[in-house]
Amino acid sequence: MMETKEIIRNYWDHRSEIYSTGIVEYSEEERIAWKNMLASKLGGRKRLEILDVGTGPGQLALMFAEMGHHLTAVDLSASMLEKARKNALQRSLDINFIQGDAENLQLPDAHFDVVSSKFLLWTLPDPKKALLEWKRVLKKDGMIIAIDGDWYSSGIFLKSIRTVSGLIRSVKERNRHDPFKNKYQLIKNDLPLYSLKPGRVFGLLNDAGFEEINIERMDSLCLSARKHGSLLDKLDYSHPIYFIRAVKK
Repeated sequence: MMETKEIIRNYWDHRSEIYSTGIVEYSEEERIAWKNMLASKLGGRKRLEILDVGTGPGQLALMFAEMGHHLTAVDLSASMLEKARKNALQRSLDINFIQGDAENLQLPDAHFDVVSSKFLLWTLPDPKKALLEWKRVLKKDGMIIAIDGDWYSSGIFLKSIRTVSGLIRSVKERNRHDPFKNKYQLIKNDLPLYSLKPGRVFGLLNDAGFEEINIERMDSLCLSARKHGSLLDKLDYSHPIYFIRAVKK
């Protein structure tokens, strides 16, 4: 397990520079659409304690902070956290960034109203353990909000899209070898949600004791990304992407 985590950490340290440019630079129209969607899922509640796990460059954390919530953000990659801190500083946002493991949080019980994540579930070696940890740090009636996609389906169409996007990333990063293949091909069998299916996620949430589980396709926001995003956005958002919500009772 430690070797798998080390591979994951090293990959995202390597990807941090290129990954942090662009992905947090949505147009104002897109940012408003995202914030409206997130606010609706929170039921309009204000000034919540939110933990963003696998924060990466801080996309969700930044938007939640701009909405007036108090944010703690955790990531395994020190380089990703460095980018996230810079992104927060550019927006004059006060976010508590911590390097840590989403499956082993060094945080108190029943402290947060929301645990959020974006594009994290698929890369967890032990998602069951992670969900139990997230439940532990949630208050009663607290919720998980997770956004993730079926990035590595075996379907021919999506495999073709991944091939093209991998080539584009290799060119942008001036790397003749696809860094993703070099790293994740070694560990994909260790990642239960590598090809993320809603039924599997539902089962894990149910087994962890969550209630009011809802998993829905994010078709409207994905359509916007396919229309207005960069070429890589258009390719990435061609995959099925899901909004996942569940409540701790």
